[in-house]
Amino acid sequence: MSKCNDGLMHIGKLAKEAGTTTRTVRYYEEMGLIYPECRSSGGFRCYSHEQLARLRMILSLKEMEFDLEHIKVIIDKREQNKTAGELAHDILEDLNDRLKEVEEQIEHYKHIRKTLTQTIASICACLPCDLRVEERLCPACQTLNQPTCQSVPFFHSPSTAETLELKL
Repeated sequence: MSKCNDGLMHIGKLAKEAGTTTRTVRYYEEMGLIYPECRSSGGFRCYSHEQLARLRMILSLKEMEFDLEHIKVIIDKREQNKTAGELAHDILEDLNDRLKEVEEQIEHYKHIRKTLTQTIASICACLPCDLRVEERLCPACQTLNQPTCQSVPFFHSPSTAETLELKL
């Protein structure tokens, strides 16, 4: 294995320094996010410390779950802005948008958690039931009619009226 010159590093060292894998580095290279400075005489990719810094920036944005397309946009902004203030303004907009998306996802998952918790509680209330599935009259069940319990469409049998509607 030949050595990279002038403080350059091979892909393995770059990946190790950044805390990622060579496969990830190659993928980011395919996506145009990073690039080797040159190739050694043996054909190995050689990366600079600037590319290491860029890779760390990409990884930090991935940690916040920015997609690669958006990461490209942020990198472009970084290269286009002339002052730190301009860059901060542009990137704060991206970060605030991402925060809003995450907050919406949190609310969505809170709703799913609540629904799952209620469904689990309702089905747990049915554990003592020893009626065969086709014999159950879930709408008449006293346990299911308690305010803390709710009917679960994919589990509980429908009411007689609903059964008649389904047959019609």
